[in-house]
Amino acid sequence: MMRFATLPLLAIGAACSPAAPDAAGGNAIDNRVAVPVADSATGNAAVAATPEPQAGPRPLLAIAPGGLSLIDPTSGRARQLEFGVERAIVARGAEAALGKAGATGRNGECGEGAMDFAKFDGLTLWFQDDKFVGWFLDGATPKLTTASGAGIGSTRAQVADALAIRDVPDSSLGREFTTASGSFSGLLEGQGDDAKVTALWSGQACIFR
Repeated sequence: MMRFATLPLLAIGAACSPAAPDAAGGNAIDNRVAVPVADSATGNAAVAATPEPQAGPRPLLAIAPGGLSLIDPTSGRARQLEFGVERAIVARGAEAALGKAGATGRNGECGEGAMDFAKFDGLTLWFQDDKFVGWFLDGATPKLTTASGAGIGSTRAQVADALAIRDVPDSSLGREFTTASGSFSGLLEGQGDDAKVTALWSGQACIFR
């Protein structure tokens, strides 16, 4: 019988939500809304026009041990979406970078209890108790990498250049590797330094073992 295994959670603190830069150079969320005001001529309520926020370039998303990074393509500044952050914040950041999730739902058979998920093609985000707890990437779309450029299709040697990894002997998943802390793991299509990565994950991820 197939079992679900839950990868260890690396909780590394809270993060800020993605936002547009304010006039002082910091970041603030534009939450202006249309507000009912009294029409001076009729006394009836009218809706005051408010300027629409200008659309800018989509932020970039990068995978990382312990979470995700949301990167401003203009300035290069990054906001960390770390495990433990509220689901709404992470979902908003992912959708800003990737568009609306293709599927959402709940898996009740995960090793550490039921978890919710949001799937963006090959990227699955995992949530538990409305907190971000893990991600799993097993497809070339969207094209996501670590800050050092390691992603699906990278070789074992390329991943090892960026992260200290070791092979996991006798893994039921196949050719598995992980970091010493277990905060970042993946699968390879074969043996040796030239073997290509077919899946990556971090934190809690509901996977078959």
